[in-house]
Amino acid sequence: MIRKRRGFTLIELLVVIAIIAVLIALLLPAVQAAREAARRAQCVNNMKQLGLAIHNYISANVLLPPVCCDQFTNGGTTPPWSNYSQVTRLLPFLELQSSYNAINLIYGARWGNPSFTSAANPPDNASGGPMAMVQMTVLATQVSTFLCPSDPYPGTSGTLILNGVAKLVGASNYASNIGLNRDINLGTNNWQMNGPNYIGSTWDGIGQRTIGLNQFLDGTSNTVIFAEWVKGPATGLNPGKGGLGMVYSLNQASGPNNGGTFTTDYQFAQACAALTPNNGAGGNQNWSWKGEWWMYGGTSIYSHTIPPNRISCAYSDIRQDSRGTITMICGSSLHSGGLNVTMGDGSVRFIKSTVNYVSWYALATPDGNETISADSY
Repeated sequence: MIRKRRGFTLIELLVVIAIIAVLIALLLPAVQAAREAARRAQCVNNMKQLGLAIHNYISANVLLPPVCCDQFTNGGTTPPWSNYSQVTRLLPFLELQSSYNAINLIYGARWGNPSFTSAANPPDNASGGPMAMVQMTVLATQVSTFLCPSDPYPGTSGTLILNGVAKLVGASNYASNIGLNRDINLGTNNWQMNGPNYIGSTWDGIGQRTIGLNQFLDGTSNTVIFAEWVKGPATGLNPGKGGLGMVYSLNQASGPNNGGTFTTDYQFAQACAALTPNNGAGGNQNWSWKGEWWMYGGTSIYSHTIPPNRISCAYSDIRQDSRGTITMICGSSLHSGGLNVTMGDGSVRFIKSTVNYVSWYALATPDGNETISADSY
């Protein structure tokens, strides 16, 4: 007796497909969450390496590495620029000695001393400034330790021509904390930065300022050294606020007091938060290449003036020192709920986006005499 084999009915087939679709819908978020957890763990490891490198540098040099040393005149002579970022100075302590050896310290990190301009030192096509050819290989190097895998944005649109091939300049997700707004009180503090990192130059008003661990009176575990920031371009990211990778223009004349000035960092943060970002033609975006040029100190620093994961602002009127505008950039990340920071003791902590601004300001300075508990952030 031959029996006919019974096949699936259309309804049964649809039910099976529906069950598979439900299982995929349930598993996909879990897979994505696991991937983000792995990316976040890699980010934490990167920042831990930076913390260890800082302490190894201090062991060898006593002081923290500066975030930049601009050109200055001394006795009628002009020394070469040394505007290299803090992470550049950490390369030998990150097992990147070969990259550090490839840097010609006679030239600047981004713009060299104009006196070195020659046929052998052509302008680079990203900024138009004189640049030593020997620097370009390192400038175009993407160092994995400087990149958070959760951030897919390139951080730059600038290119360097290497052997006839255009390559993006190197970018970084980790910026050095210089404290609060250097422009507070219209420069009555000589625009001196009050963070744990410093710029060794005369335009800080006090000459060569240096910082060692003995100046962390609040404790190294209560002071941030590095924080994440989202690289640009910012298009398509957080459209409601224009993007965490974008920097917007805020005119000092829009300050709340008579004469149009901001007298506190909190007033600046409030004014920035009240902006209506406009990315269109004639909009108020200042620049969107945050994270570009990891080797250059001027584009590797952030401040605690604005709490994390808000829009960033910069002064658009040059009533202040134009070099102070870059310090109004806040920390940010694409991790859910906050961002990672490296503390002065080398530990890495996760700061919530909802952190109170008082606690965030306290974490900015090494000697502000604030008392904060770990549960406040």
